[in-house]
Amino acid sequence: LELIQKLKNQNKGRILEVGIGDGYPFSSELEKNKFDVYGIDLSPAHVDMVKKTLPNINVKVGDSEDLEFDNNFFDVVFCFRSSWYFPDLIKSISEMLRVVKIDGLVIFDIQNSQNPIHISSVKKRKKSQEENIIKHIILKYVLNVIKIFLRPFKFYYTDWSIFKPIIIEHPSDPNKIVDYLDSKDDITYNFFGVDWINSPSLVKVNDAKDMVLFDRLVFEVFNNSN
Repeated sequence: LELIQKLKNQNKGRILEVGIGDGYPFSSELEKNKFDVYGIDLSPAHVDMVKKTLPNINVKVGDSEDLEFDNNFFDVVFCFRSSWYFPDLIKSISEMLRVVKIDGLVIFDIQNSQNPIHISSVKKRKKSQEENIIKHIILKYVLNVIKIFLRPFKFYYTDWSIFKPIIIEHPSDPNKIVDYLDSKDDITYNFFGVDWINSPSLVKVNDAKDMVLFDRLVFEVFNNSN
């Protein structure tokens, strides 16, 4: 809700969601609030889903590392719950900054690879994938059946592929992102830790050493280039 409110506080111009998925909850809410919403996703199935359920959103298949839009095209570019699937997050950030207007906003979240939660979880997922492939295929199919039963209330995407039963997420090193942003003279930025228990949940982090305390971080980047 806090992230949606940050987006709603922007001028109602063009806004792009990178990794739009099924379009919920972010793009769907922005479209209801009269934003001119665009979206890209690497999955044709997700793009078809958005076209069907949210026809007013301009959506197409696209790669976060090579956005097929002109420079300075959007007022806001955002990416939530997707960055840990990008092979080269720095390149994706560079592209998001390229297509945003002067005085525009780029905002995205990451899983923090420096936090103990993600250090442990990545090891467990890799071990589980190596040792329990059949178990996870069965679990995946059971979850797909549950999603089908839930569709009268909310649409959930189902994937029946047996070739990649587990998606290994790639948490990001926030220090590399900070170094990249610091190398650019034409931007200013803030970053926030996500507190899953208290409200407000976005906690501004003033000292980079404190980033390790949060498993999820949100970067808010303003394009000041001339």
